Amino acid sequence: MSIETASYFSRSLLHENQILSFFNDYHIDLPLPEIYIEFIQKLAKFHHGLSVFFIEQLETTWIESMKEFNNTNLSNQWLFNYNNKDDDDDDDNDEQGENTHGFKQLWPGLGAFNDSYYHSIFYSNEICSKTDEIISRLLNRTINNPLIIFVCGAKDSGKSTYLRYLINKCLSQINIHPKITFLDCDIGQSEFTPSGSISLINNITEPLFGPSASHLKKPLKSFYFGNIKVENDKILNYLNYVKLSYDYIKSYQYDILLVNTMGWGSDTGLIIMKELIDLIKPTNLIQLRSSSPYFRHIMPDINPQWSLNASISNIYRQINNISLNYSYNNYDYNLLLTPIRQYNYKKSNLTRQSCIWSYFSQIETKQLILKPLIDYINYIEILQFEKIGIGLLHRQIEAKYLLQVLNGSIVALCKVNHTMLYHTSSSFPALIDEHANVECLGFGFIRSIDMIRREIHVIIPDRSISKTMINSLIKGYDDCPDEFYFMSIDRWRGYMPPYVTGIFNNSTI
Repeated sequence: MSIETASYFSRSLLHENQILSFFNDYHIDLPLPEIYIEFIQKLAKFHHGLSVFFIEQLETTWIESMKEFNNTNLSNQWLFNYNNKDDDDDDDNDEQGENTHGFKQLWPGLGAFNDSYYHSIFYSNEICSKTDEIISRLLNRTINNPLIIFVCGAKDSGKSTYLRYLINKCLSQINIHPKITFLDCDIGQSEFTPSGSISLINNITEPLFGPSASHLKKPLKSFYFGNIKVENDKILNYLNYVKLSYDYIKSYQYDILLVNTMGWGSDTGLIIMKELIDLIKPTNLIQLRSSSPYFRHIMPDINPQWSLNASISNIYRQINNISLNYSYNNYDYNLLLTPIRQYNYKKSNLTRQSCIWSYFSQIETKQLILKPLIDYINYIEILQFEKIGIGLLHRQIEAKYLLQVLNGSIVALCKVNHTMLYHTSSSFPALIDEHANVECLGFGFIRSIDMIRREIHVIIPDRSISKTMINSLIKGYDDCPDEFYFMSIDRWRGYMPPYVTGIFNNSTI
C-alpha cells in the first residue's frame, strides 16, 4: 500500500488530511501519527515522485509451510540444496542461485538486495514516458471512455513485469482511485489465477510486488480452457471464452482495462493476436521486445496496418465461416524495448506449480503445518453422481475410465448449462458436451471416489464456493506439484494416501 506525492515530473505538497486519509483507508494505527505526518510533509516538500509505504509483516501459511518443510527430512532436492556446495557440475546452482542457508530462490532476480543493483529492473526513459502518457490519459479521460491497454510481446519480453509496473503506477496516483480491470488471456502464465483459465479480475486496489503466486485473486468471471497452449482446432473455443469475458465486463464500470496476452509470436499465436485485437479494439497497444541482441523470440510489429492487412487469419476465418472483412482499429501503437534480463527463466512449470501451491495454501492453519492432504476432512465436500458431470479436456479416453483418471487429481470446479450434461447410466456421473461453455468457480483436489455410495469426495480450499453452484468437475492440463503426493504421506501414522502406492527414486508410483 502506498501514497505517491507527485507526478513523475513535478513536485507537490501533501496536506495533513491526505495523509490521515491514507492511514484510515488501510487501518493504520500509529502511536504518534503527528510525527509521521510532519516527517512525510517535509520529505514531500523537497522530493518529486516520493512514495510512502506502510510495511506489515507478511503472514502466509504458504511461507510457514515451506519453513516447516525445510526442517523435515523430506527435503526436495530441487528446492532445498543440502550438501551440494562442493558440487562443481550442479547446473541448477548456476541457474537458480542459492544463499548461505542452502535454500534456492524460486524467482532469482526478484526481491531486495543489499550488495548491488545488479538484480534490479530499470526501465528506459521511453518506457517511463509512455507509461506517464497512459496515466495522463487516464486522468483526463471522460467517464464513458475507458482506456483499454493491450499488452503483447514474445516469450520472455517482460509483459508480466510491465503490467505490474503499470498497475502500481495507476494505484499510486493521489488524485484518483482508478477502477482497474484485468482481462487475462494468457492461459500459460496467468497473473492472478492458476493457469489454464481465461479470467476477468476487477477492483484491483493493492500494488503487486511479487510473482503471481503472491497475489492470487478470486476472479469476477473465469472460463476453464484446461490447457497452457491453444491447438489449431481449439482457437474458436479459446476466442469464444475471451469474448464471453469481454462482453461480461461491459456491464461494469471501469476506468482502465488491461489485457494480458500469450507470448506466442508466430503461426497460431499470431492468428489469435489478430483476432483478439479485432474483438477487443484496444485504445492503446503496447508491444514489448527485449533489447538483447541474442533475443530469439521475434514477433512482427503489431501496428494498426498489420492488424488490418495481415492475411494470417484468413484460412482460420474461412474454415469457421467468419467474414474476412476486418475493421480498422486505429489504436495508439508503441514498441518498447525492455532491459536485458540477467537470468534465463527456463522453469515455467515451476511458476504454475507455485500458483497451485498458493491456491491450496488456503486450507492451511499455523497450528497444523503440512498436515497430510488427505486429513483435511473439514474441507471435503461430497458430490453425488447424479448431481455432477465429469470431463477430461484435450485428451481422448473411454468414458468408463474417467473416474479412475480423475481420482487423486486437481480438477476445476465448474458450472455449465444443465442442457449440456447427459447421463449414460444411473450409476455414473453425467458427461459434458464438448461444446459447453465451462465457467470456472475454483479448483479442488479429488480425495477419493466411493463407487458404492456413488459419491465424489473433493477437497475445496476456497470455502466461499457454494457446493450448490458446482455441477461439473473437469480435469485439464495441470502441473500438479509432486509434493502434493509426497507430502500427503502420513509421517505420523506411517501409511500412504490411496492414490500413491510407493516412492522409488523420488518418483511417485
